[in-house]
Amino acid sequence: MKSTLWRNIFKSITGSWGRFFSIIVLMALGSFALVGLYVTGPDMQKTGEHLFSQYNAANITISGDYGLDKHDRNTIEKAKGIKNVEYGYLKDTVVKGTKTSVRIFSKPNKVSKYQVVKGRLPKKDNEIALSNKLGQKHKLGSTVNFTEKTDANGEKVLRRHSYKVVGYVNSSEILSQINLGQSTAGSGELKGYAIVNGKNFTSNYYMTARLTFKNMKNLSAYSQKYVDRAQKHRNELDSLLKNNPQKRLTNIKKQYQSKINQGNVQVKNTENKLAAKQQQLNSARQKIQNAKQQVATKQHQINAQLQQNPQAEFSAQIVQGKAQIEQANAQIKQQEQQYQKQANRFAEQKKKAASQIKENRQKLNYAQQTLNSLEKPVYSIDTQQEANGSEGYQIYDTVSRAITSLAKVFPVFLYFVAALVTLATMTRFVEEERIDSGTLKALGYSDYDVIKKFTFYGIISSTIGSAIGIILGHTLLPEIVNHAYSTGFTVPPIELHFYPTITLIALLLGLISAVIPAWWTAKNQLREKTADLLVSEPPKGGSRILLERFTLLWNKMSFSHKITARNIFRYKKRMLMTIFGVSGSVALLFTGFAMLHSISGMNQRQFGDLINYDLIVTKSPNLKSKQNDELNDELHSSGVKKQTSVHYEEMSKVAGNDKRRQTITAIVPQKENKLADYVKLEKPSNHRKINLKNNGVVVSQKLAKLLKVKKGDTITIQDSKNKSHKLKVADITEMYMSHFIFMNKTYYHKAFEKKATANANVVTLRNGSTTNTEKEANKFMKLDGTSGVVQNTSLSNQINTIVSSLNQVMITIIIVAALLAAVILYNLTNINVAERIRELSTIKVLGFYNNEVTMYIYRETIVLSILGIFVGYGFGYALHQYLLAVIPPDNIMFDSTSWSMSFIIPAAAITIVTVILGFFVNNRLRSVNMLDALQSVD
Repeated sequence: MKSTLWRNIFKSITGSWGRFFSIIVLMALGSFALVGLYVTGPDMQKTGEHLFSQYNAANITISGDYGLDKHDRNTIEKAKGIKNVEYGYLKDTVVKGTKTSVRIFSKPNKVSKYQVVKGRLPKKDNEIALSNKLGQKHKLGSTVNFTEKTDANGEKVLRRHSYKVVGYVNSSEILSQINLGQSTAGSGELKGYAIVNGKNFTSNYYMTARLTFKNMKNLSAYSQKYVDRAQKHRNELDSLLKNNPQKRLTNIKKQYQSKINQGNVQVKNTENKLAAKQQQLNSARQKIQNAKQQVATKQHQINAQLQQNPQAEFSAQIVQGKAQIEQANAQIKQQEQQYQKQANRFAEQKKKAASQIKENRQKLNYAQQTLNSLEKPVYSIDTQQEANGSEGYQIYDTVSRAITSLAKVFPVFLYFVAALVTLATMTRFVEEERIDSGTLKALGYSDYDVIKKFTFYGIISSTIGSAIGIILGHTLLPEIVNHAYSTGFTVPPIELHFYPTITLIALLLGLISAVIPAWWTAKNQLREKTADLLVSEPPKGGSRILLERFTLLWNKMSFSHKITARNIFRYKKRMLMTIFGVSGSVALLFTGFAMLHSISGMNQRQFGDLINYDLIVTKSPNLKSKQNDELNDELHSSGVKKQTSVHYEEMSKVAGNDKRRQTITAIVPQKENKLADYVKLEKPSNHRKINLKNNGVVVSQKLAKLLKVKKGDTITIQDSKNKSHKLKVADITEMYMSHFIFMNKTYYHKAFEKKATANANVVTLRNGSTTNTEKEANKFMKLDGTSGVVQNTSLSNQINTIVSSLNQVMITIIIVAALLAAVILYNLTNINVAERIRELSTIKVLGFYNNEVTMYIYRETIVLSILGIFVGYGFGYALHQYLLAVIPPDNIMFDSTSWSMSFIIPAAAITIVTVILGFFVNNRLRSVNMLDALQSVD
């Protein structure tokens, strides 16, 4: 008897493969989205965590404007809970004969070690390991040569500039291969890094300190607890180093003033030596003049004697005197020749010395001016997310967090829609098996045995579907995302982990969706008498609908349209199910395409519409006249289309949920009317132009959201010297990437209590391509008058990496949503046809043609689908706006405008599916047996 039951159970599966597989697909799609989006972010994070742990990445990095001396190191090491602290050197260089900027680090021993990809780490002082990307151009065993700019003292930091390549490495700090950060060499954009032995650096001071802490060892770098502890340690270090800037400045001034004084003394000594030499020459010349005078006197005496006594010319006294005069003249001539040689030599020496003295005086005066203008150094205390070169970490973190944010919304909505349709499908399945259930009960089977049939069906279909979705979610989606970002990062391939909790949730949701409704419906059905179960459930009766009360409209409707309207409201549960199912699919499709537009459109909006400059060229402090002339010549060269002078300053503010230090670009135009040629300040709501005012600053939109401020509020930010300033928000401007503050010179002077100096130029090139931008940036970086160049291409490339990764996810979601739409409409159409097969048979007997029979029932599907589309737009818009609020990272804002195709494509997709299913329904209804209409339903 039991075998008969199981044959009946398996027959229910084999006799309805369409329904069985549709449930499998619904559960697979729901589980795939739920599990895939849930695990991808954590998989990425665990991959990063293992990298940081394996190579002991620094928790905190400290650097100072003037390096870190012994007093700084002693202060740093007073911090509580330090596990490791390691000091190092670095220098930005250029590969000789290229514009490729490479940052050369001293080889670490314990903290922030490097992954050896090929070869080995350097052992000898003439060896170097290059970043893996640079290995494409420099083979192992080859020699690579670098050039470096001298520092402010005219000295070089590296002892040697030629090295033998012995290995390729990846950094545990610099994760990106696209945006490695800014550089003081090459084109201003870092292209690679390398490590050498520390003995290759001549600096008397360390340039960076890397610290790890005991209480952060086993924490995920992406956890809030890690962020909180990092902030706590940073605050402690900031407090410890509070008095060091003044002490460091005093020591530096004392040290360099001593050198300047020594230089002045040396110049004075040189001048004294020249004066003494000049005095010696003057004394020698005077001696010659005296000797000539003596000879002249002697000659005068002889001439006087000969005048008195001409005959004495040949006397011994006269002859002797003439001989003495000739001898004296010969000596004087010899002395004059020697004197002239010495005088000529001294004149040449004096000329050179005078030039050298003048040059030294200029250098000493410039050094004195520079020393006098020195300000207190700033100590940068950065967490792992903020350290120099951490752009890659931020991008990687952004992608993982964005996917995690999607996991909180998308799969829940998608799974709910899939589960709802599965519920309807299983409920209809139980109703279809009514007579069969009555037969089993009449044969003596218990209610438990009958219910077992439906629960088994639900368990098998939901488990298979959920299992497929779970497997693909754990593997396929993480690999899709990994493929999108892998070429731009040095992070190892994504690690795939198994997550039992979400797996169990997916299985339970599948069972709840497919088993519970079947069990509940069957249980209620079996409460009826067995005799009643052996008779089909009578069809639902019709009733007047609200539309009939509007007689003018109702009377003008055709017969078929009236039937359609009545049937829609006659089957209210199916009506709501169809509307909600279609609207859910449309909402997901709408959101997917809208997010694609929001993600990909922001780059064009930012750099195509709002920002029209290519470079910001910053000037060196204490610019010399010659350096300024060279810089101006380059600013007016043929490659530059236009440029204007501005005050440029990088400011900061700790903000956001993670309390990270946000970098803010402050721009103060020297000529306000010129700013619009380079940056368009527009209101986010209506794109109206914003003018700079004397009573406040214009803040970029994302920064305003992050700080939760509006027009008229006050914000506090830190300038480049970590000094706090309060600024009033005069307006908020549309901007999608990075944080900006714009103000005029009047307000800058008021807020910062100093004038806004023209320390930079905003430059628009004639050719703004990436290649040409790097070429022009390199020209500026070669000038001594340039301290740095900021390129928009760096930020744009960084955004493209994020866009590429998220686009892959959104495309996957769109495909899932499209499949969901197809399965939903298939299931609901199937239910509708199966539920009303006798009604359709009846109207066919009454003489309706095949196409009329199809439209009799399918017109309802079309109307409900149209209603579902419009409802879906509403859900989709709300979901899109929510995702715009939760997905973007702290320094990025997605474009909130809705793309027209976001409306068109979902409607077109639903239309196509509906039309295809229409042909399916038409073919099925052609084979309807009209004798079914004669069967009794009493």
